[in-house]
Amino acid sequence: AGLCGCVCGSAPAPCPDAPAAEPCPPASAPPRPSGGAWRPAQTHTSVSRLSGTQRVSFLVTGQNHGNRSDSYVDVSQYRDQHFKGNRYEQEKLLKQSCSLYVGNLSFYTTEEQVHELFSKSGDVKRIVIGLDKVKKTACGFCFVEYYTRADAENAMRFINGSRLDDRIIRTDWDAGFKEGRQFGRGKSGGQVRDEYRQDYDPARGGYGKLVQKS
Repeated sequence: AGLCGCVCGSAPAPCPDAPAAEPCPPASAPPRPSGGAWRPAQTHTSVSRLSGTQRVSFLVTGQNHGNRSDSYVDVSQYRDQHFKGNRYEQEKLLKQSCSLYVGNLSFYTTEEQVHELFSKSGDVKRIVIGLDKVKKTACGFCFVEYYTRADAENAMRFINGSRLDDRIIRTDWDAGFKEGRQFGRGKSGGQVRDEYRQDYDPARGGYGKLVQKS
């Protein structure tokens, strides 16, 4: 109702914001073989106005065993169902997060040292040290999780850019630790930054991995 698109039994209504709709298939479409999967036939975009605000919907037309099936899907609902983990969800999680990513650590910095520094801004719930996925040794980053958002904000305000184990560390908001994220993503097992680093950094394994191989 109020939506433009193709409706069986009537001529397609014009829609200025969507491509011209294809005519409806005949009502007596040949049946598909038994056991056939649902196959989308065509998709149209339509616009309607509800309570004075524009609302965009998808008109999805498909066939299942020769029977025509039309349905309208609201874009916001479609986005939330099919694009989990996108920027919208990421920003939402970051605004509620109590977790921080800590980078530029020395390979020799211990969990106790991290806890001693970050506990100055609040009660630390847990610390996860980043590991080389091959050697299972520390590779220069960690995750720090607080019990409250306020304590995490204090850490971002006062600890970011401070010195730990004679290195300037950097902190950033993290959406929340999940198992598997503690491992480096570089081809050699550590962090990607240590793959291409040209300088000599004794606290991070010397030269970069690619320089060592050349």
